[in-house]
Amino acid sequence: MHILNICETAQGGVGTYQTYLSAMRDKGVIHHHLVPSEHARHLGEIANLHVFARPGRGLRAVVNMLREVDRLVPKLRPDICIFHSTFALAGLAWLRLRRARCATIYVPHGWAIAGVAGPGLKFRVIRATEGRLCGLADRVICVSQAEKALARNFGYRGDMVTIENATPAPSPHARSDLFASEPDKLHLLFVGRLDHQKGFDILTEAMQLIKRRDVVVHVLGAPVRGKSLDGPLPESVRLEGWCPHDQVADWYASADALIVPSRWEGLPLIIPEALSHGTPVLCSEASGMESLITRGETGEHFPLDPQNLAGILENLDRTRLRAMRPACRRAYARRFTLERLHDELTCLFNEISERT
Repeated sequence: MHILNICETAQGGVGTYQTYLSAMRDKGVIHHHLVPSEHARHLGEIANLHVFARPGRGLRAVVNMLREVDRLVPKLRPDICIFHSTFALAGLAWLRLRRARCATIYVPHGWAIAGVAGPGLKFRVIRATEGRLCGLADRVICVSQAEKALARNFGYRGDMVTIENATPAPSPHARSDLFASEPDKLHLLFVGRLDHQKGFDILTEAMQLIKRRDVVVHVLGAPVRGKSLDGPLPESVRLEGWCPHDQVADWYASADALIVPSRWEGLPLIIPEALSHGTPVLCSEASGMESLITRGETGEHFPLDPQNLAGILENLDRTRLRAMRPACRRAYARRFTLERLHDELTCLFNEISERT
């Protein structure tokens, strides 16, 4: 079976998802990936990679993507085309207009409407656009139960199924001694873009509110699109920059906990990544993330507010966090393995290809 994945962006979780799909050859599934040329480096040595020019997010990039779709579909004759994230919906609509003879799947990786305050014009336009266009796909894959519930709540069209995100098994060679020189500190981790969605401002404000001085937050990430941070950070928040993917495991294995203060998400891959290394997660109660963590067993969750996060941070205990590590690993093995993801996707692909 041949599948063409079409991505208007391949940064962050969308790009990582492509690398997980490419590992499905042992299931008899061969994936091709169409991504922006400047994002190709995020995918490493992935096989069957095709690129298009993306001078910036907008009409020109979409037109370039559609031209490449027009070239690749007749050439590859895929059994299924999968469209990833919001702007790729243009490709789905285009393929339907062209009456291409292949099955189609849409994966939102987090609905665009989740990040828009209603009920203004922008909210109504996005709700109408993605809510209708997603219904053009033969199947919509939601990466979390919360993502599916949001779509149903807004009346989005389409045959929807939930296949939760997953991550590979943890590295057996991960170091756990990165902070050996500061044994008296409580070392927390933030991984991702320093932007509004990820709630980095909520984290920094919470760090300014706490009174204890033994808490350090290590930040693996940077501002997006060349933006700089607004003002100085607390001394206890240390910018480590982007980290090579093969070194991130060391940070997870060494940290006492991961903080995810996001305002909205699909199902952030950093949560199962942390759990796979035995790292408890402190996440906001947004986009259903609280359903991924068992309070007091695999971490904590909090209402989305700096004061609430500060209260969690004030009461963290290293001994208690370390005692959670076996439960975190069990939670990963029970729910978030890549083998489970591949099995569920293979069943779906076979079902769709047989129907069409």
